[in-house]
Amino acid sequence: MAGVSMTRGEVRRAARATLGDLIRHEPIGMATPSTTQMTLGAFRDDIQSRAMPGCGAVAANAAADGLALVLKGLRLTQSKDQDTRCARLIAQAQQLVTQLSGYADEDIAAFKAYLAAKKHADENDADKRLDRAVERINQVPLETARCCLEPLEYTEQAMGDIKPALQSDARAGARLVHAGLSMVLINVDTNIDGLEDEAERRQLAGQRAALQAEADRLLERLLRARS
Repeated sequence: MAGVSMTRGEVRRAARATLGDLIRHEPIGMATPSTTQMTLGAFRDDIQSRAMPGCGAVAANAAADGLALVLKGLRLTQSKDQDTRCARLIAQAQQLVTQLSGYADEDIAAFKAYLAAKKHADENDADKRLDRAVERINQVPLETARCCLEPLEYTEQAMGDIKPALQSDARAGARLVHAGLSMVLINVDTNIDGLEDEAERRQLAGQRAALQAEADRLLERLLRARS
């Protein structure tokens, strides 16, 4: 999702004033198709012309595409006798690709819920709905980043099962996964800036730093193993 200030007080005070243009131009009541059902061109067109998809959805799909490069290496390496280990790795990678794609859709859905909550800010349960929406858009980027760590760990485990000629694809894929994780953490930075409670700010900042540090460590170890 695009960066949104997470301050609950600001959400309540400016429920109608902020993001008004987005609310008017987004079909909030309509179901959003999964990004996996869109062509690459249609997805790119939506990125440049609409409020959604934003950074979070693009980051999750980038990570999924990166892992797909690793998965390609395994599929093209797999022998006809269906090696058990390779088959298990392929199944595991496919599950992770599906999870990452799901986070792209969840990012869009969370932002839509936020806009919908702001649009109906005058209703009786408005504060509760806004609080739930704010909590959701705080959590989705963190959950996406955590999910991105798994493909980095997975790639390190799978590299020895990929033909040398295809390992460059796998390493490039790992870099793309790492980039996706780093991208989605930019949303976390925006969320931290919007928090009023200092303890919450420190907690979220600590989680963010730990995720980036672990991703950096995994990528460095993977690339160093080449030499």
